[in-house]
Amino acid sequence: RYLEILDLTGRNHDLGFLSELNRRHVATFAFSSVGVRLGDDLPLDFASLFDRIVTRRRGGYCFEQNGLMFEILEELGFAPEMYLARVIYNQDTHPGLTHRVTLVELEGQKYLLEVGFGSMGPRVPVSMTGQETQDGTRVFRVKEPQPGEWHLQVFKDGDFFSLYRFELARYGQADCEVGHFYSHKSPRASFVNHLVVSRILAREIRSLRDLDYRVMKEEGDREQTVGDAAHLHRILVDDLNIRVSENESERLFRDLASRDAETGA
Repeated sequence: RYLEILDLTGRNHDLGFLSELNRRHVATFAFSSVGVRLGDDLPLDFASLFDRIVTRRRGGYCFEQNGLMFEILEELGFAPEMYLARVIYNQDTHPGLTHRVTLVELEGQKYLLEVGFGSMGPRVPVSMTGQETQDGTRVFRVKEPQPGEWHLQVFKDGDFFSLYRFELARYGQADCEVGHFYSHKSPRASFVNHLVVSRILAREIRSLRDLDYRVMKEEGDREQTVGDAAHLHRILVDDLNIRVSENESERLFRDLASRDAETGA
């Protein structure tokens, strides 16, 4: 059913297939903290992830999106490996393990396949060899700046920018549950405090953060401020492919607007 939705049935399971799987997933199933902001129950078992992301189109973030992709890759006959990463945004910091990463080996070479990092993530598998990977107008690579420490990097403002770092250590589902619990329950977690939704399309990236909506294209960005609940609803449903009710959009807008009013934003 998943492959039918992405129009990828009857394909050889080669690098071209993995690339199209990556592209079509991030274009179809939005990266989203909508469920977190609305207080949805967010279990990580495969049936729940499939129902939430594929069937009900509620979106999800890394533990959800990359968790779903891991299970699908296994079912397709690949042997994916799961690791946890620290989101650093090019800083020498040591945050918690709040990002889930998937590696896939194909014809003797390993690739990072990322469908859960939002608007800054790649649309195609990135080689673990350090080789640069072209993704439209963007360039990614996985670099090992010091032994045993791997960074996913994007070329940004004239140099490579580290999005997150990870080690090839042993992790399991229990580790994901811990990171997931923090990410959607802690009052200090980004997804608890911010509405974040994005889709990465072939020629543009659509990104919503709270009440700021941006469409990024090669010829330039277009930005707008969400004016009311109806405007937010149209963006979520029509532009970002998230299924929410008008009442849910009203709740989301009211919470964000009242918070901005309190902080003077």
